Amino acid sequence: MKIVVMGDKDTVLGFKLAGVHETYAFGENDLDTERAKNKINELIDKQDVGIILITERLARRIEVPTVTFPIILQIPDKTGSRFGEEQLKEIVRKAIGVELKR
Repeated sequence: MKIVVMGDKDTVLGFKLAGVHETYAFGENDLDTERAKNKINELIDKQDVGIILITERLARRIEVPTVTFPIILQIPDKTGSRFGEEQLKEIVRKAIGVELKR
């Protein structure tokens, strides 16, 4: 199963450097928002995608569909998280079963 990352170009570049093979960068304009909506729906329909990581900002713009599979996780971008540290730890714990400690 593949891990796919969707977000701004800086976040996507970081994950590419970390070894994620399938990444998609989107800007802030309306055309990119529409492209992102189409891309997430396409990824949801693919059988080989297990996890979609999407930046919180992008997820807010495209209204991420609620699905049971693949797992869709919202992650912070370079501006930080809108959820806060404790909620992010809980999301990671539920998603992958690992508790983050400082």
